[in-house]
Amino acid sequence: MKKRVLIYHTGGTFGMALGNAQTVQTQSPDFLKDLLERVPELPSLAQIDLRILCNIDSSDANQKLWSLIANAIQENWDEFDGCVIIHGTDTMAFTATALAFFLQGLTKPIVFTGSQRPLSAMRSDARVNIIDAVELATRGIPEVMVCFDSKIHRAARVTKYSNEHLYAFKSYNAPLVGSLGVNFKIKQKILNSIIPTAKRHMPIINTQTNSNIASLSCVPGALPSEAFIESLLNSIDGLIIQGFGAGNLPAANKNWLELCKKSFLKKIPVVMSTQCESGSVSLDLYENGRIFANLGVISAMDMTFEAASVKLMIMLGRNISFDKRHEFFATPLAYECTPIFKNKENIGSSK
Repeated sequence: MKKRVLIYHTGGTFGMALGNAQTVQTQSPDFLKDLLERVPELPSLAQIDLRILCNIDSSDANQKLWSLIANAIQENWDEFDGCVIIHGTDTMAFTATALAFFLQGLTKPIVFTGSQRPLSAMRSDARVNIIDAVELATRGIPEVMVCFDSKIHRAARVTKYSNEHLYAFKSYNAPLVGSLGVNFKIKQKILNSIIPTAKRHMPIINTQTNSNIASLSCVPGALPSEAFIESLLNSIDGLIIQGFGAGNLPAANKNWLELCKKSFLKKIPVVMSTQCESGSVSLDLYENGRIFANLGVISAMDMTFEAASVKLMIMLGRNISFDKRHEFFATPLAYECTPIFKNKENIGSSK
């Protein structure tokens, strides 16, 4: 018996049409019909149901969309064996990460995909991406994944790498779940870590978030002024800073120190991420990291910027007490970070 795969379309380049100047324009009004006509192999892979949740540029994706997708999955849980979500590439990593955090105890595959060129375009990557995603959705892997350019990424580990190449996504600090080529290859070690004992129970959904956060990227010589600090801290509930290297900030000038000191006086959590594509934040490595760690700055460890940002929103939305926020951030929710071991025991657990 064929597996049932439910495809949710949310917008993005995948279903758009090309204008005369090769610019992407509005989505075809017959998108669902066009999809099956252009990719007639899909019904041979699974019993397909296609539904349009919305049709937006993914730059407009937000917490409402994340909740819409999560709730749609829950409401239709018994109707599918796997779910594919077509999403624009610009913010796919944010939405996929959010779903990985929202869907606790997942027992079916949830696969995100999209394309760099519309389905209707010459040399489009949309066709192979949707075929790969539907096939992956039939394989029973209980994980939120991003399937793109025949690579399978963990949702909370992926980041958009390029807006030009067809290999648009990379997972810098974690291995791929698998790949699709001549053969369908899944890394057994990863598979063993995520196969649950129960196979069909509905996941617990927790979509609580507080998106009132800000992000600052440190630039040499560019310092937050006192007026900026006061204005910023009077308008946000959380802050993420992209520091240098292992999470270092300038300390010779006191502006960044004052920002962090005043944040904690107001009980506004500050998360330190890194501008590096790969590697981990290690605030105890250099003095310019230790100073800020001693002020209470939270390390993003080896999370992507997307994962650290969404996790900060979730931490605020769930009203985690201020003294528990370091522990919460260090505890994996969906394999988004490498667990920290203390006294040979993992202080966190994945899912």
